[in-house]
Amino acid sequence: MQNFTVKLVPALLSAIFFIHACGSSGYDPNNGNNNNGGGSTIEPIAKSDSVAPDDTLEAVTWNLKWFGDTRQGPSDDRRQTKNILQVTDSLKADLYAFEEVYDQGALDSLVKYMQGYHGFVATAYPRDQHTSFVYNTQTIDSVSSGIITEGQDEHDWASGRYPFYFSFKYHFNGTTVPIYAVAIHAKAGSGKDDYDRRKAAAQSLYTYLTNQKPDAKIIFLGDYNDDVDESIYNGAETPYQPFVGDQNHYLVVSKSLSDSHQASETNYPSTIDHITISNELFPFYVNGSVAVFQHAEDFISNYGNSTSDHYPVWAKFTVPQN
Repeated sequence: MQNFTVKLVPALLSAIFFIHACGSSGYDPNNGNNNNGGGSTIEPIAKSDSVAPDDTLEAVTWNLKWFGDTRQGPSDDRRQTKNILQVTDSLKADLYAFEEVYDQGALDSLVKYMQGYHGFVATAYPRDQHTSFVYNTQTIDSVSSGIITEGQDEHDWASGRYPFYFSFKYHFNGTTVPIYAVAIHAKAGSGKDDYDRRKAAAQSLYTYLTNQKPDAKIIFLGDYNDDVDESIYNGAETPYQPFVGDQNHYLVVSKSLSDSHQASETNYPSTIDHITISNELFPFYVNGSVAVFQHAEDFISNYGNSTSDHYPVWAKFTVPQN
């Protein structure tokens, strides 16, 4: 940005106003373009009830479409927030991997309405679209989190949108299970270069998880931006073939959604949001539980424009009791 001298006060004030308008660290769904145009009091956003512990871990991946970015995404930020909360209140999941969250402030503006939950974004890379985790504090104890850079190429991961891990312990009724979750938001696009970058990224992540986390109970979920039966690029081999092909060590539980031609995006016919688990979690997975939550359209009008262009994809895992 060009520097201005102190004599140019109007220009300086305009620049400050512009920077403030473009920023989102102070994002509040009750501010900005959320008035009702009539000058009357706007009904406050209600907090959702806390979710009681049980022996089932529900894991969700959901791209929230530029959540918290006032320049892009749904035009009514307040309505988007309320709609997201309606969905999370319906799912009542323990773990959410959200993609396309602007920053920590934006995530906080959502999580403050989710009683008993805590959340954090991947802040180590300079992007407007961050991956994040939100979890039920009554069932999950956080251990550590961070981005995975070892063996990963910045260009392959959408110019620095690296995999984001969350190591935690799920506990219920005296039983504690360590889980290693990895959320991604892979390179978008249906061109060959996009495909090649997703393919290289998937291979590098597969190598890292297989070699560095051989005994971990892994949940690898997120916006894969491609399908796992065949690629959105000319029907080529899926870029996630390393995971799909290694059935001794991994199970892409959401592949059943691809096989049944279910869409996880409102404007695209393929399943591009997925959940993969390592063999250490095979006994925990509730068979047939993976689903695309398209039911959201039954109670949210104009869902694709008001909330997100992706549906939540989720799966369930039973925690064995001692």
